Amino acid sequence: MELVIREIPKQFDDDALERLSRDSPGWAFELDCDGSLLVSPTHANGASRDAEAVIQLGTFAKKHGGKIFGSAAGFRMADSSVRSPDASWISSERIAQLTPEERSKFWRVCPDVVVEVLSDSDSWPALLRKLDMYARNGARFVVGVDPFARRVETRGEAPEGLDLDYDAIMDA
Repeated sequence: MELVIREIPKQFDDDALERLSRDSPGWAFELDCDGSLLVSPTHANGASRDAEAVIQLGTFAKKHGGKIFGSAAGFRMADSSVRSPDASWISSERIAQLTPEERSKFWRVCPDVVVEVLSDSDSWPALLRKLDMYARNGARFVVGVDPFARRVETRGEAPEGLDLDYDAIMDA
C-alpha cells in the first residue's frame, strides 16, 4: 500500500526529494502533480522482476541506442510530478534534445518506454492509473505487468525491435 502525504512544505524541491531518498533506504519516494509525496516500501520480489525488465530494456538499448534506467531514477514529468518507473528507456534522439538544465538531477522528460510491475504493496487499478499518467506525460509505450494474475496491459506502440518477454518478468 502506498502512503500519500498531502501536507508537503513549499520548500520541498528536487534537492529535498533527493536528500529524503538518500537518507531513507528501503523506501521509494515520488511527487504527485498536486504536490503530494508518495511513499512506498521496496521489496526483494518486486525488485527482482523490475531488474528483469531493466535487463530486457538493456538488451534492446545495446542494439538501438539510448539509455535505460531502473527505479532509482526520478524524472520530472510535464505535469510537474516526479516519477520513478520500475524500468524505462529513453532514445538517443530525445536525450540529445535535452538541455543541460533538463538533464540535471531529475531529468525533465518522460521516458519513451516505461515498464511498471505490480508489487505486493500496489493494486492493479492504481497501476493502471500510473500507466495512463505516463501516457499523458509523453511516454510512447507503457507496460503494466501483473505477476500475480499473469496479465499485461499496454498503452501506445512499442518501438521497432522491442519484444519484451513478459513471462520472464513475471517469473523473475
